[in-house]
Amino acid sequence: MKVILDADVIADFYKDNRTGIFRVTYELFKALSENNSIEAFYAHLSLFNYETTTNELNNFFDENSIKISAANHRGKRKFLPLRKEKLFRKLYKKLGVSHFANTNFKVFKEAEIFHSFYYPINKEVRKFPNLKNVVTIHDLIPILFPELHFTSSFIQEIIASIHKDDYVVCVSENTKKDLLKYAPHLNPNHVFVNLLAASKSLFYVCENAEKFKGIKEKYHLPDKYFLSVGTLEPRKNVDFVIRNFLEFVRENKIDDLSLVLVGAKGWDYDKIFEQYNNADELKDKIIITGRVPDEDLASLYSHAHSFYYMSLYEGFGLPPLEAMQCGVATVTSNISSLPEVVGDAGIMLDPKDGDSLRKVMLELYQNDSFRQEYTRKGLERSKLFSWEKSADNLIKIYEKITCS
Repeated sequence: MKVILDADVIADFYKDNRTGIFRVTYELFKALSENNSIEAFYAHLSLFNYETTTNELNNFFDENSIKISAANHRGKRKFLPLRKEKLFRKLYKKLGVSHFANTNFKVFKEAEIFHSFYYPINKEVRKFPNLKNVVTIHDLIPILFPELHFTSSFIQEIIASIHKDDYVVCVSENTKKDLLKYAPHLNPNHVFVNLLAASKSLFYVCENAEKFKGIKEKYHLPDKYFLSVGTLEPRKNVDFVIRNFLEFVRENKIDDLSLVLVGAKGWDYDKIFEQYNNADELKDKIIITGRVPDEDLASLYSHAHSFYYMSLYEGFGLPPLEAMQCGVATVTSNISSLPEVVGDAGIMLDPKDGDSLRKVMLELYQNDSFRQEYTRKGLERSKLFSWEKSADNLIKIYEKITCS
């Protein structure tokens, strides 16, 4: 079976902004390209007419040992009259004419499946009726909770691009339920679920004391800390975690513990920093690292006392899985897709119930056997997920699609 994987997410983000969706796409590219059940190719059509070329992507895949060939070629046009003139640049932009062109579509005529891991189906793909088109839907959060997100228009555009004969892969049963409720015109038999995973090479129990010594110095960490990982934005409910951590510390007169927040600033993060700025004499108990390199994450997770992820809604929720895989007792919200991820291996709470959160913090802090029980449960639970398993399941979905 010849399958074309859309590489636009990788092309758009590999240089400087490796988002969660980039990481998911990258891991599935790697696993699918190593699976002998299909012949995998990649497409680079550039939905937004960015200037990354096929040659650049080939180099990226070679550097990362991903053996996959291009299904088309994208490069600079050999001739575009007066392309450097300001007036003509504006005219070309208005007309949707790019300095780059997509050519060599031979594989598109032969393949059976085209799979976009995030973006709407590109109009150029529609020119090939032999292709069965698949789109991955990660979540409907911008539509369901516009107050927690800055825009819903792009996810609406993605869903609108799905024709009645197309297929959808959702990253959780909860996302599938949300999608079919929002878009009842979609054929439920064309909507599948494929759970995600956490990289085994990035997220593992890291007991290297020398490495952690360097991590502690780099991020000014104490010996004992609670950890939260995720973009600093309203949906992640980080201000709630900060507020209850500070109350927990004050109520119990604890002086040997900090809260470490790992993640880039996201949309409307002011409320989070308002909680931080109001911490007064306990401000030094809150450590905000910003985004950290992938190679530092295993050590940061593994040496955390416990992990907190009280998100208000998730399409899947990778950080709790990453934490469990690193051997950290994990506390999460009890809503949306998170129960599918943590099962009974994490402590799940109402994300608005501060009393329950503070009680759990105290129990984990005081009762080491309780904490170790959830460490053990989390490690066992995490073994149920892998990118190889996810890729195998995707191939089964492709097989069902080609037989339908």
